This record gives sequence, structure tokens and C-alpha cells, in this order.
Amino acid sequence: MSIRLYNTLKRKKEEFKPRLEGKVNMYICGPTVYNYISIGNSRPIVVFNMIRNYFKYRGYDVRLVQNITDIEDKIINKANEEGVDHTVITERYIKAFKEDLENLQIEKIDHMPLATEMISQIIDVIQRIIKNGYGYEINGNVYFDVAKFAQYGKLSGQKIEEMKDAEDSDFEKKNRIDFALWKKAKEGEPSWDSPWGKGRPGWHIECSAMSTDLLDHNIDIHGGGLDLVFPHHENEIAQSEAAFPGKGQFSSYWMHNGMIEVKSEKMSKSSGLKSDWILKNLLKKYSPDVIKIYMLSTHYRSPLEFSASKLEEAKKALERITNALGNLDFLVDSTPEKDKDEKGLGDKIDSMTDQLQKHFEAAMDDDFNSARAIGVIFDMVKDINTIIQDSGFSLSGDLKVSLKNARDKIIELTGVLGLNLSPKAETSGDDISGREIESMIEKRNKARKDRDFAEADRIRDELLSKGIVLEDRKEGTIWKVKD
Repeated sequence: MSIRLYNTLKRKKEEFKPRLEGKVNMYICGPTVYNYISIGNSRPIVVFNMIRNYFKYRGYDVRLVQNITDIEDKIINKANEEGVDHTVITERYIKAFKEDLENLQIEKIDHMPLATEMISQIIDVIQRIIKNGYGYEINGNVYFDVAKFAQYGKLSGQKIEEMKDAEDSDFEKKNRIDFALWKKAKEGEPSWDSPWGKGRPGWHIECSAMSTDLLDHNIDIHGGGLDLVFPHHENEIAQSEAAFPGKGQFSSYWMHNGMIEVKSEKMSKSSGLKSDWILKNLLKKYSPDVIKIYMLSTHYRSPLEFSASKLEEAKKALERITNALGNLDFLVDSTPEKDKDEKGLGDKIDSMTDQLQKHFEAAMDDDFNSARAIGVIFDMVKDINTIIQDSGFSLSGDLKVSLKNARDKIIELTGVLGLNLSPKAETSGDDISGREIESMIEKRNKARKDRDFAEADRIRDELLSKGIVLEDRKEGTIWKVKD
């Protein structure tokens, strides 16, 4: 089955067909580095990491570029407020952004170019735009002539006559909706030499220069948050197609994730929620996998509510998976009572594993429906638990192989989503990891062997107080989180 994705440009789902056979080139708009990134900023990071992973799972060679805007009005204003050079601000927040990516356990992005590293490429694109009749210069400022680009508005669906000024205007432009390609330097501002005098690039032009240069005009997917459709992505299309008319369509597919929303009354009543809006603060309370499953349990194009209750729901949902993996780990490491699977449970589990993969792929092939894919994994976890927690369950060698395959498949598919669940599950009950639980179970087993039943009961009660229920069975002790 082929992958179908929603193309904002066409306003419908389309079958994905790469420009280069077997390869996927993706460009995602990154942050402007004047502050720490928020949970809202991190949604496209999580979403497009998941999309990249799935393309790789499907056998594609994926190249991902995400820019970093390190020169922009917000950065200059922040530097002026602190009385420092703009590079002090950008270096601080670039470092913080990269730490956030590492802490969020995002696979390395292939290219993260800085706007200030691409000045020569940006100037080249602007010169092409002017030469082709779509740009003009006034007093050291260069603007894009929107009226000259007949298809302007094709991404957002807006009509030129209905548009308002897309940016702050000093009224020197031909038309109010024209946008800046190059800004003349003001006193004390960072600047670079150009054919139009000292200045700096406008915000939109950097992405056109970076994406066409680094991906060689073979952009399959251009993505970002829904708030970037207009004017940013609309302007990118106009700039790029005006500069390189012989290259055809700028990007084959446009993908946009929905916004993370918070009700104002909830935010105003919770100082903790305000603090948690910053990703680095949220990561102090929740694991990367909790944050990812919180985001991916809703389809990427849908709005997502930000609240403590939603995050707690995600934490419990993740525990359902990791608890099942913990129990499977235990059984896979156990010595079977017999070789043959007389009840045919192995065949049943093998069939469940095959269906898990089939339904997972069907969900992801349908516009990367991670919410449905996670639901499929939950169904598998529920069915596995029903089998292994049955009082008549008996472990055999054949069954052990099937359980291992099921465990490995769950880990593989959750890994495609971006979750990092090792064979030894880490997440469990309140303030205790899977490894700690297993260590306490070993101590309890020793106490029981030594007939120190008081110590064994103490350990059991301590685990129960942390939400962990033990079940002693003939093949050993398994644990689960209390409902």
C-alpha cells in the first residue's frame, strides 16, 4: 500500500510520489533563536521526526533540513533589551535549542543551517528575483512585487485584493502587501554587504535560499506549523518560483501540523502550566516519551490541548505499554517449563503480531495517523496481557519465541513513532523505574528463599504503595501498575 498524505497546496490527500526514486527530501521551518522553545514549537519537531522515521521504515533514504533563524527583529530587540551583541543572544539560544533536541531524544537532523551562514546564497536568490522582474529596490531595501506573481495566494487560498499588509510598513513599498527581501541596515544593527548596500535578509527569503541550495531544488515535503501557511510559506513559494522559473513547483507537498492550544483561564490559574509551556521545564517533569505520546495520540493536523491532565493521561498510556514490555521481558528471560506449545498460544500471538504490523502500517500510510497507530499498539498490549495473565498460562519454548517476537515488534513500531523503549522497560509506577522494580523483586525472592517473610511482605507493600502490584506465579513473579 502506498503512503497518502494531506497536501495543504491541493487541500486533499494525495499519494506520495518522490521526485527522486527511493529518496525523500524534507525541509522543515525551525525556530527563531531569541528565547527557549515552547511545547508549541516542539510539536513540528516531534511530528516531522515521526514522519521521517516512517519513511525510513518504508525503505526510503530520507534527508531532513531544518533551518535556524539567527538574524531577525525579535533577536535584535532582545539584544537591545539586554544591552549585548546579537550573537550573545543567538549563541545562547542555539545551544539551548540543540540541548532540547537531545533531551527530547530526536534523531540527528541532517542539516541545521543558520541564516547568517547563507548570506551569499540569499543575495543570489534576491538578485535572481529582481532580474526576473519580481523584485525592486528602494533606498537600500528590496521588496517582492506581489502583484507580479500571478499565483500568489495559491497555498493559503487568500486573494490579493483581500490581503492586508503582511508586515510592518514604512510606506515606501509600491504596494502595502509587498514584503521585504532585504532590509537596509539601521544604526547599530548587524549588517552584511550587498549590491544594495549594507543590510540583512528579510525573514522569508532565508528558507528559499537554504532549501533550494541544500536540497538542490528537489523538495518533496516542506513542512511546519499551521501558523506558517500565510504569510511565510506563501512568500516562500512566490520567491522560489520567481527566482527559479525553470525549476517548476517549489515543493511537491506542503504539510502543516495543528497548533497546541491552552485555554486562557487554565493558564492564568496555573503558574506551573505557564512554566511548563517552556519545553526545557516540561522535560524536568515528564520523560521525552510521555511528551511524544501526548502529541502523537492526536492526529498531527488536529489542534491539541495543553493541560496537566492531558500529560498525565499520556503518562498512564505510556505505562500501559512499558508495563506490558516489562512482563514480556520477564517471560522471555524465564526458563520454560516445556518445549512444545500444547495450547497453540504461540500461533495466536504470531497472528496478533502480524496483524499489529499490518494495521499499524495501514494507519500510518493514511496521512501518518499516529493516533490510530497508537490505538493498534494498545489493542495488542491488551490482548497480550489477557493471555499472559490468565491463571492457566504456561510458558513453553515455542511460546517464548512468539512472545519475544511480539515484544520486539512493539519496540520496533513504537520506535518508528519516535519513542525510545528499550527491551527493559524503564517507565512504571510513581517515581520508580522498571529496573528498580526488578531489583526489588529479586530482593523479595531472596527474602522468601531465606524464609524472611516479614521482609518479603515489606517489599511487596512498598511496591504497592508506589502503585505496583506483584503476582507470584509458578514461573516467577510478574508486576503491573495498579489500575
